[in-house]
Amino acid sequence: MEPISALLTGIAGGLKLYSGVKGMFGDNSAKRLLDKSRASEEAWYKRNYYNDYLNNSMSRAAIKRVEDTLSRNSRQNRAYAAINGVTPEYTLAANGQGLTSMENVLNNLAARESERRMSVDAQHQQNVNNLNSQQLTWQNNIARQADSDLMGGLSLIASAVDGVNWGKEGSAVPNNNLQQKK
Repeated sequence: MEPISALLTGIAGGLKLYSGVKGMFGDNSAKRLLDKSRASEEAWYKRNYYNDYLNNSMSRAAIKRVEDTLSRNSRQNRAYAAINGVTPEYTLAANGQGLTSMENVLNNLAARESERRMSVDAQHQQNVNNLNSQQLTWQNNIARQADSDLMGGLSLIASAVDGVNWGKEGSAVPNNNLQQKK
């Protein structure tokens, strides 16, 4: 192997070796993207899991409808009691039925909230598992590429070292010169 060729092979090997080391430690763009995705997922989870379901527009509207119905029924029961001379116990019993309706609505809303939270939690777990899988794949690819670059670089450097005529660059047959002097 010619000295220039060996030098170029050595330089190429060194660059390949550097590329392998840099690949193991240097490329953080994919890691930053995964970290950003994790932060986004965590924010989505907190926003959806911990929000106040009983304070959203649908729940407030359902509660308001029941409150309006209770108020209307209570006025009607008082008017009926005043006209017909009904006992106070009858009025309390009629109003108690309305309170049972309100309790049913709130129980249904609470059950929906529980189902919604379980769904959000399941989706979050699936998203976290996907992100973990992506990170594992990314790390395996980085390690595989770094191993390949390191082995290729070492192989090129070994080829360059083997191809150099150490101490024999000036003459083709150095032993003949020593024998002629004697």
